[in-house]
Amino acid sequence: MLTQAVMALKTIVDVYHRYSIREGKLDLLNFNDFKTLLTEYHPEYLKKIFKETDLNKDKELTFEEFTIVLAKVTDDAHRIIHKDDRCTPDKD
Repeated sequence: MLTQAVMALKTIVDVYHRYSIREGKLDLLNFNDFKTLLTEYHPEYLKKIFKETDLNKDKELTFEEFTIVLAKVTDDAHRIIHKDDRCTPDKD
């Protein structure tokens, strides 16, 4: 039986693959796919975080780059839950 953490990680990989095959190259997430995946977030926040995490500046996120997005979004969500003034998702 898989632990909750392993099941969560599997879900992350599955979600990435579900969206990365929608447009463009297989196993790369372009900005349109990225926006569709994270529709709840403010467009300016998405542009900023996409640009920050597209390390090779090819306008697509590899899975490795996507894991950086997850870390940033998770950290921001954690700060919001705890009402940390340092974090507002749509702020630069």
